[in-house]
Amino acid sequence: MDKRYLLMKCRANQNPLPIDCFTANSMTEAQEALKWLREHHPDRHELQLEPGEFFEILVEEHCPSNQWQEIMAELEHARKKRKSS
Repeated sequence: MDKRYLLMKCRANQNPLPIDCFTANSMTEAQEALKWLREHHPDRHELQLEPGEFFEILVEEHCPSNQWQEIMAELEHARKKRKSS
């Protein structure tokens, strides 16, 4: 059964940056999705890591619903901003 996963970029001294949300069958498949995104979208700067940064993949069922909704709203705002640029 598919679950929803959230890709976050963790940065030193800053709040994590939500990058994308996707569905996958397992954490292994979610990690493969991250790999695929990085390989097929080299132009997305948020998919590149600087020293001290790392990616975190969160599964929806392990996040408090209010936190998940806040992150999804932030992600949607970032998507709209990217489209208007």
